[in-house]
Amino acid sequence: MRTRPTIVLLLSLGALLPSMADGQRRPRPRPTPGGRGGVALGTLGAPTTSLGIRGGYDATVDRWSVGAQLRLPVARRLAFVPSGDVFLGDSATDWQLNADLTLPLRGLYVGGGIGLLRADDRDTGERGTRAAPNLLAGFEPRALGSVVRPFIEGRWTFPNDGARFRLVGGVSVPIGDGGRRRR
Repeated sequence: MRTRPTIVLLLSLGALLPSMADGQRRPRPRPTPGGRGGVALGTLGAPTTSLGIRGGYDATVDRWSVGAQLRLPVARRLAFVPSGDVFLGDSATDWQLNADLTLPLRGLYVGGGIGLLRADDRDTGERGTRAAPNLLAGFEPRALGSVVRPFIEGRWTFPNDGARFRLVGGVSVPIGDGGRRRR
């Protein structure tokens, strides 16, 4: 019987072949704390919690802005992004607070939400605070070898007096364990 030694030899040679490198493997899902099943956030390519600073230009009212944002993952491919901006210029302080959901699409992201806007009404000239829907689209490339994530975003806000467009750019950094590599 020559087949038995041949099978043993082939199996032995197969065991000596190199296995896949760590970078070629998909991460294994970790059980959630407490052993309730499911998968913990931070695995399977989920976005990490990050904090960022931003600056922008509102083309509609011709003003610059500065602000900050927090990105909180709520699902594997969905993040809640609260942000706030202060507009620079006149003596009056205009600001906007946003509560958006974003969906990443291979370096790009799209989203929408609600904004609370404190500014002059362009039609009546009255100052006031009002809620308005937001739409946004952005680009967030992965900087090689860095935890800093640059981004650029176009944002449309739709108050009663018409659409406002703002171009925003900034950087985000992971907070918590988002910056550490997991093994």
